[in-house]
Amino acid sequence: MVELVPVNPGPRAKENSMNLRNGYLRAALAALSGGLLALSFPPFGLWPLAWAAFVPLLLAAMESQTARGAADLGALAGLVFYSVSLHWMYGLFGPLAAAFWCIFSIWPGLFVWLLWGIDRGRLFPGLRERYRPLLFTAAAGLLWAGLEYFRAEVWWLQCAWLAIGYSQTPFTAMLQTCSLIGVYGLSALMLSTNAALFQLIKGKHRAPAAAMLLLSAALALWGLRREATFPAKNGRELKVALVQDESADLKRLSVFSLGGEAAGADLLIWPEYSFLVASERDPGNIALLAKALKGSGATAVVGAAVMPDEKLRTPLRDFMWLLSPDGKLLGRYDKMHPVPFVEKDLRDTWKNMIPNRDPRPVDTPAGRLGPQICYDLDFENGSRLMARRGAQLLAVDSLDPMAWGRWQHLQHSAMAPARAAEEGLWVARAASSGTSQIIDPAGRVRASLGPGTSGVLAGKVWLLVPGTFYSRAGWLFGPFSLLFALALSILAAARALPKQR
Repeated sequence: MVELVPVNPGPRAKENSMNLRNGYLRAALAALSGGLLALSFPPFGLWPLAWAAFVPLLLAAMESQTARGAADLGALAGLVFYSVSLHWMYGLFGPLAAAFWCIFSIWPGLFVWLLWGIDRGRLFPGLRERYRPLLFTAAAGLLWAGLEYFRAEVWWLQCAWLAIGYSQTPFTAMLQTCSLIGVYGLSALMLSTNAALFQLIKGKHRAPAAAMLLLSAALALWGLRREATFPAKNGRELKVALVQDESADLKRLSVFSLGGEAAGADLLIWPEYSFLVASERDPGNIALLAKALKGSGATAVVGAAVMPDEKLRTPLRDFMWLLSPDGKLLGRYDKMHPVPFVEKDLRDTWKNMIPNRDPRPVDTPAGRLGPQICYDLDFENGSRLMARRGAQLLAVDSLDPMAWGRWQHLQHSAMAPARAAEEGLWVARAASSGTSQIIDPAGRVRASLGPGTSGVLAGKVWLLVPGTFYSRAGWLFGPFSLLFALALSILAAARALPKQR
């Protein structure tokens, strides 16, 4: 009979078991960060969580034995965050949505990979130990802001959705920071605060944590004062009427425009793609609009479009016509930023609309208007150029189909207040199925019409002298952060290459 003797596991077996358990714990912490970030954004709107959401990820990733392990944890956090928050993309793109979530997750992975190199002394080996936490804290903000700016504004798959600063739309006191360094600067502030809290928990130098907490508190107090004292009503007063309806039915839209809430409006805005035409050069289109709006008495901003025609090889055109109260054409604005895979087709490129490279305000009886179309307002450059060129009000039309879901509507509308705060202008935004908004220059939503409702949102706006520190110089923070991120990535690649060889 053979006696079975229990084998005492050796030290290496115990170590491997402990590493496995730690690996599961680190993965759970990374996933927790992704979940906290998702809760920070609409529809949950738990914005305070974003100020500490990255801390579990940093605690996990900085304990990783390799840079690759740290990067994997960053990508895991990103995958949880983006797949939950952008789950509505599946209804738009189908299984291709998973590719979007994975691509978005690259940036948190790269972010953590580079921070791991700073924390371990691999990128700056000559730096004294006591200065490393300070560099780590500052680099976290600049690096994240640079990656966000690249993802949103620079590369071919432009998408500004879920930039961390947009989570602070309800925190209007802190949103005032956008008038100085924009939404990317606000993201940088939040990531540096996360990094400082991580340093504090790890028992490292307390100076970065104290400095970031003091800076954040000072900016919040300054923001409260700016909110209370900003001269939001020091210009000419207008009544604005925003039509919210996705029918694209001329008769129905004219009914909304001629009575009820729209009566007596100085400015009337229809949603994007409201008026579909066969030819943009047909003068009969303007005559038809003038007839439909006769008696309105308002300057009209009409979202129009020419759909692609395969026989004539006519590309898509998405634009606004601006009409005087007596029905005369005052100007036209073409969209700056086509939506990837929706208005930019990789297979049939002849369909693709030509982006507007020279956006300009339009002078109307209702003031000098700064037009923006839907996706344009997701980016900082269009509204900034309008403000630099003298626009007194940002007039926006948007296509937000109800079929995309409530989350999409709430996330999209959460971006517009940052544009108002960045440029110091009122924003009047008409969305096809919501959320239509009237936003003051401090980024406060003064009136809104929620998703799934057809009707008119009416309210008052004021024409102001445009411009803030951000529109003059602060916008450079984003490009500067991108250069910092690029330099750090090159340095990390140069340090890693000899080891690989």
